[in-house]
Amino acid sequence: MHGKRKKYNQSKYRFIYFLLRGAVFLYTRLFLGYRCKDKYKIKKGESVAVLCNHQTDSDPFCVLTSFNRPVHPVATDSIFAGKFRSKFFSSLGVIAKKKGVSDLRTAVMIRNVVENGGSVLMFPEGNRSFCEFQFYISDDTAKLIKLLKPTLVLFNLHGGTGKAPRFKNKNRKGKFYGEIKRVLKYEEYSLMSDGELNAVIKNELKVFDSESGLLYKSKRRAEYLERTFFICPVCGEKEKTYSEGNYLYCKACGTKTEYTEDLKLKNADPAFPFTRMIDYWNYQKRYIKDLEIQEGETIFSDKDVRVMLATPYEKRKLLYRGDIYLTDKYLVYGKEKFELKNIEMSSVVSGRTLTISYDGKDYAIRGNERFNPVKYAFIFNKLDTKMKEKGADKYFNLEEDS
Repeated sequence: MHGKRKKYNQSKYRFIYFLLRGAVFLYTRLFLGYRCKDKYKIKKGESVAVLCNHQTDSDPFCVLTSFNRPVHPVATDSIFAGKFRSKFFSSLGVIAKKKGVSDLRTAVMIRNVVENGGSVLMFPEGNRSFCEFQFYISDDTAKLIKLLKPTLVLFNLHGGTGKAPRFKNKNRKGKFYGEIKRVLKYEEYSLMSDGELNAVIKNELKVFDSESGLLYKSKRRAEYLERTFFICPVCGEKEKTYSEGNYLYCKACGTKTEYTEDLKLKNADPAFPFTRMIDYWNYQKRYIKDLEIQEGETIFSDKDVRVMLATPYEKRKLLYRGDIYLTDKYLVYGKEKFELKNIEMSSVVSGRTLTISYDGKDYAIRGNERFNPVKYAFIFNKLDTKMKEKGADKYFNLEEDS
């Protein structure tokens, strides 16, 4: 993994790709109800860069069914945990990327693939949608595309935030499909400035399922919504939200909010001001931004949490299991603690895992089924951490999203 990089050879992946593509088609059709609206036939010798919005954990599998030749997904390096998983995903040509940061090694691997006739699939937001807004897309995206000169395919997934929202444990019933939004040849986008191309990418990848009019049915639509929302906007109490069935409740004041079939919020109390998820999300950012913290006070705490050393390509090593709590200076687990001033980066993986880069090592903190990792990522952007100092977090910072 660390020696001289071999030149990409597409034939190495072609056979396994065709075997995988058939299995993936059946999986996405039967278990996700996914429908592939468009297909793109990659010509022999043509390199393609597919850029797609990011809605579910299964997005790479869904998108691959639209292409006739190997397309190599760029995915978080957390999926490579353990030797078996590392070998499996490497054999499929999956390109690993460190979550939440620019990764030069990943850019080199992408370049190796494209310049040698291969194709790649990238989710430039770098994070699955939480509340129907577009995560930060780096301006370097357009620069990379123009450097590599591939055919650019802009792909949209629709219905993923209704079918399999990030906070869920089980899928809902409803429409989930993909379509090719736009295809740009190098001759076309080479005439654009980097800013113009980046604007096209951002605009074409915007998808808001709550505006589609589609319905997503379940008897547990709001189940585990507290993985995303940890503050009650009616009484202002934190860590008092809990879900049951189609509703999100507050243990402190008893307010009851329905998560509706059209992916909106409904509460009869006029003190609850939100119908859109994004507005509730931004409220939490403002809350954290304005939060007054006393020295030594416990800001957040959680029970039954696992803290693991997450070295890429190796099995995660369990360091601790039990309660954790956060103060203005430390994240404490058992007899150990992370000094906040040395936290270089933090991000959220899937629904209930917090990742931390600390003193050159990577850690994963995975909570119970109702664990909310978002609150920690937010607060690290308020307190004195290296990530706040460097403005490193482009995903969970306290700037409001739209």
